[in-house]
Amino acid sequence: MISSLQRFEDFVERLMEGSVGRIFRTPIQPSEIGRRLERAMESQKLSTVEGPIVPNDYLVRLNPEDMVQFADFLSPLCIQMEEWLLDLAEERDYGFIDHVRVQIVADPNVPRRTIQVEASIAQIPDYDPAAQQQWQRTEVYRAIEETGNVTPKFLRVIDGPLPEQLFLIRQKVTTIGRAPDNDVILEVPEVSRHHARLEYHDGTFEIVDLGSTNGTLVNGVVVTRTPLSDGDELTLGTVRLQFLPYASSQIAVSATARP
Repeated sequence: MISSLQRFEDFVERLMEGSVGRIFRTPIQPSEIGRRLERAMESQKLSTVEGPIVPNDYLVRLNPEDMVQFADFLSPLCIQMEEWLLDLAEERDYGFIDHVRVQIVADPNVPRRTIQVEASIAQIPDYDPAAQQQWQRTEVYRAIEETGNVTPKFLRVIDGPLPEQLFLIRQKVTTIGRAPDNDVILEVPEVSRHHARLEYHDGTFEIVDLGSTNGTLVNGVVVTRTPLSDGDELTLGTVRLQFLPYASSQIAVSATARP
């Protein structure tokens, strides 16, 4: 029998799946958020005469730069997380005192690539799913504004690790390299630890080489800094990528359906 965690991860995979059947990479994976929610649920479990009671109200705080990576599917992702928590509680014979709610907010005080979860056992009077979804969409718009309202793009791996996978570019500065603290991580020896970065200025992305060992090429030409156009091919070490326009249809989902 498929576990609730596996069902959740399968749904997340479908949620983030592009029209070409590839999953784009983000610094924080939704399954990590799910695991943090599970830990918060278990850590604040209360024993009562009627059985264990667990938190029903969850607030997830992410850095705005991380939150915008989920801008197109954050509301349905929250819905699925709520249903997943309900499944976990049913499997483990836990109870709730009211509706289960998961909210995700942008908080500039949270470090990048960090997930903070606050969980509580609380009454939620006048709970309205439609109003909750609208609230979540408003939080997404706020995060987009806070991060500069950057026109999103994709980087697609043509040749190298994660072939055909997509990286969503939606920040004013996106770092690329082999080190794990980069936004786009390319684990190849020929790629420098901090190889290059993408910068967003006045509606245009530029790529900047960071003194890499093997250089950065755009359409076969070595560059130190140059603007990018849709369709340009980037070579970093032995990895080739393509700079692509973004379309929300590439993250097509029927996200309100349970897996």
